[in-house]
Amino acid sequence: MNRPPCTCSDTLRRGQPSAFTLIELLVVVAIIAILAAMLLPALSKAKTKAYAVNDISNCKQAMLAAAMYCGENNDVLPSPTLDWGYVGDCWAASRGVNNTGLVPLGPVTAASFKMTYDAQSSFFTGAAPAGKPALLYPYLKTIKILNCPQDFVNAAYYNRGELISSYVWNGALVAYGGSAKVFKITQFKPTNILQWENNEANTDAGSWNGFANAPLEGGITAVSQRHGKTAQVGRIDGSAGRISMIDITAWSLNNTTPNDMWCNPSSANGH
Repeated sequence: MNRPPCTCSDTLRRGQPSAFTLIELLVVVAIIAILAAMLLPALSKAKTKAYAVNDISNCKQAMLAAAMYCGENNDVLPSPTLDWGYVGDCWAASRGVNNTGLVPLGPVTAASFKMTYDAQSSFFTGAAPAGKPALLYPYLKTIKILNCPQDFVNAAYYNRGELISSYVWNGALVAYGGSAKVFKITQFKPTNILQWENNEANTDAGSWNGFANAPLEGGITAVSQRHGKTAQVGRIDGSAGRISMIDITAWSLNNTTPNDMWCNPSSANGH
């Protein structure tokens, strides 16, 4: 049986692919949305782990710098802060050539952030207006070591007093304000915690006014929980690593015996 010859329009029609229906498109969009919802938590967790790795690296460099400082200063540790009764420079900032404190302090707006951050940075680097550097600046050199990268994506960061450091040192170095002198490194146990990431959720006025804290600041644990079940810390022996927040919290709440958080060498209970 002879078939009629194909017309041009028939040929074009047969060569064209059939279009997706609206239902098919909606199904594809729904599948993509489900896959994205499944992947986002994993990506967020991976990013948090990357921040934690950076934190440990920062802590390690600061602890090595502290050890080098002690080696050149008769085993005396750098002062932990400007506000613990020890009048002088500290590990992260100087008092400036005119013996002024770290100014200006936050909170800041988006417009004033850079000006305030740069002004505070000078008390670490020794640039104007401070005129002289922090005690650990000769060993660390870069101010980036003082900040967790997660700070810059955290809205609470802009509400605190000092901006140039995410980390604080243990006030045990000056007996939590009871000593005018800083203890020697040999007066501590190697496992005692020297540095931790400060709790960004703590809105107590004294929590962000310097570079050291007590394990309990404003009545709550002073250590950040932003990295999940563990906290990044630096130890007296120069090491850095993670400790479970369960242990950190238990040590912080203990007021009877010394532990790696409460480790004031001049006190029977470490406080």
